Amino acid sequence: MVEGRYSPRDLGFEALVKALVGEHAKMKQGLSRVEEATERRDFEEVSKALRELDLIFRQHILDEESTILRLLVKELGVKAAEEEIKVFQQHRPIHQLMQEVAELASMSADKLVDKQWELNALFLRHTSAEEHFVFPRATSCYLAQRKGPPPP
Repeated sequence: MVEGRYSPRDLGFEALVKALVGEHAKMKQGLSRVEEATERRDFEEVSKALRELDLIFRQHILDEESTILRLLVKELGVKAAEEEIKVFQQHRPIHQLMQEVAELASMSADKLVDKQWELNALFLRHTSAEEHFVFPRATSCYLAQRKGPPPP
């Protein structure tokens, strides 16, 4: 996959969450491209689509973990943010599956289809958990943090 230097984006919290949700949609489209290319046995397109996904995914992970996860752990503590942490721990297996699919694109068509389906399923479960559980909880923490402590 593509190597490079990434740093957290300098966006406000609400803008960042909106960008992350938008990237989920872009990555889902990219995975659809991978699926379609797999069905056509266009392995060059599979590899190209995965390289493009990789660029988005790396920045996406960095922003989620440096901003969203940091906020949740700071506001809730590690124990109370345990479920969110589990969702973010899915980043590594998703990325590993992306790499496996990219490697299989040059080797085995049958295994490629199976891994591509596994990648899609894991990614869809992951993004759903982020959008319906993690991001709303982080937004609540962010808004509570902005209000500050109640007056004495």
